[in-house]
Amino acid sequence: MRAANPADTAPVAVLVKMFPKLSETFVLEEVLGLERAGLPLRLYALAAASDSVAHDAVARVRAPLTVLPRGQWAATLLRHLQCLAASPWRYACALRLAARRGGAAWGQLWHAGWLAGELQAHGVRHLHAHFISEPGDMAELVACLSGLPFSLSAHAKDIYLSRPADLRRKLGAARFAVTCTDFNCQTLRALAPAAAVQRMYHGIDHRLFHPAQRGAATLLPQLLSVGRLREKKGLDTLVHACALLRARGLAFTCRIVGYGEQQARLAALVQALGLDGVVVLAGKLTRDKVIAHYARAAVYVQPSRVAADGDRDGIPNVLLEAMAMGVPVVATRVSGIPELVRHGHSGLLVPPDDPAALAQAIAQQLADTTAAQAMAQAARATVLQHFDNDRNLQLVLGLLAATPACQADVASAEPAA
Repeated sequence: MRAANPADTAPVAVLVKMFPKLSETFVLEEVLGLERAGLPLRLYALAAASDSVAHDAVARVRAPLTVLPRGQWAATLLRHLQCLAASPWRYACALRLAARRGGAAWGQLWHAGWLAGELQAHGVRHLHAHFISEPGDMAELVACLSGLPFSLSAHAKDIYLSRPADLRRKLGAARFAVTCTDFNCQTLRALAPAAAVQRMYHGIDHRLFHPAQRGAATLLPQLLSVGRLREKKGLDTLVHACALLRARGLAFTCRIVGYGEQQARLAALVQALGLDGVVVLAGKLTRDKVIAHYARAAVYVQPSRVAADGDRDGIPNVLLEAMAMGVPVVATRVSGIPELVRHGHSGLLVPPDDPAALAQAIAQQLADTTAAQAMAQAARATVLQHFDNDRNLQLVLGLLAATPACQADVASAEPAA
């Protein structure tokens, strides 16, 4: 692979809510993958990072990061005046869009004027927004003000907690959109049949997540689940399943890695069920420490559900990571998960919110280690075939190359070897 020379190409801007974010490894992997392909990038975040720790891989990102400033009234006003002078018609369109959206859109319009000027000052030729919600809102306004083409990457919460009319409008305005599951893709295409929506699975670095890192079995089998401690993750179902397994007389430990608003609720549930010392809430961990947990896990459990407000997972990256590591998995039939896990072939699937079924599937993986390891081998093969990061990112590179304003940006970026 011959890297593009940033001096000869105009950058693509990637807009996110915040960067880096511990739970959004898929954004980090995409940035690193695009840079490996030779595409020069500039990163923009709506807010400063809030995590106290970051994955080691963040240090490998070459793109400069700019957090949208709060304040800088004179500079922002000047950039608005420049947008107005450059195209009164576009500026009027942006005002109409903000009026149509109302509420927070006026504040977003103010910041969009600053960002439009920033992108023009750095010669950016295309803006790609991760998440169709707030970053998508900002990208739409920047495009109105500047005429810059933009694209969208849609994931989970940003789809299912957005108003259909807003999704339809933004998808129609974007040059293209990608989303991480067939389930999401069908949902968005149904909303906006004329929009250019493509499925692009998230990918991982299968060299980093490798079965060779797995050690000998621990004295007690370890169950593992990783994710934000929020309703859609279904972690309370896992805790109840652990209680059922304990009642059967099984000896094991269960570690739940993550942080979030349900921390206190889950801790109280563990205590109420008498699972102190059996179920451990391990908190916020960096990727190297999570990999160490994969290496010791006997079964990885993904008990996702559709939350009361409609929020749901797409295909959790942590499930990809566990499968790439050769850990036997148990997961639920929710959203895009069955696109990754084939029941009885690469893992076991159960209905969501069913502790008894979850407990039975976990017990099956622990009891029949020969079948569990065969499924784990098939799981890694699935990840290698369909969820390789560099291979999947060729779709975005191709879409950018097909966008007229971006042809110069990707012309010298060759496919990853």
